[in-house]
Amino acid sequence: MFATGALAVVYLLLWLRNAGLLAGSGVIGQRNLIGQTTTFQASDVGRLLIATVVYSKNSTPQKALYLFSPSGQALMTLNTRAWGDEAIAKIVDATGKSPEHRDAPISLREFKAEFPNAVSWAALHPNLLGGGIVIVAMVLAIGIPIAWALLSKQ
Repeated sequence: MFATGALAVVYLLLWLRNAGLLAGSGVIGQRNLIGQTTTFQASDVGRLLIATVVYSKNSTPQKALYLFSPSGQALMTLNTRAWGDEAIAKIVDATGKSPEHRDAPISLREFKAEFPNAVSWAALHPNLLGGGIVIVAMVLAIGIPIAWALLSKQ
């Protein structure tokens, strides 16, 4: 339990220290948890969409700004609650485009059907991803002590 809490604190501290949005003259981007920066020219953005997506029956709907290329590829997905209205407005202003608003929540499957390149495999299959992580953690938790015991007998 302590380890889970410690990992959550580390994640939060890294996010607060490194993550950020970049909006400048003709360039937009974001910096992720570990400080890697991804930028795009504002001219690369073909469409802006603000939509509320319901990822699963048990989760709360997530309102986000989606930036699409002219070919329909998702360039950025920004959670409006995490970044705040001011930061989202700066990104929208930097693109020079007017966002399309979808007021009614849409299910993830319907969103994926309409925007096939906007949803990752992990978002579509959170239970498989979570199960895989648990299995890897269990194999490591069991395998490391066994390997340690076998190697220390030699």
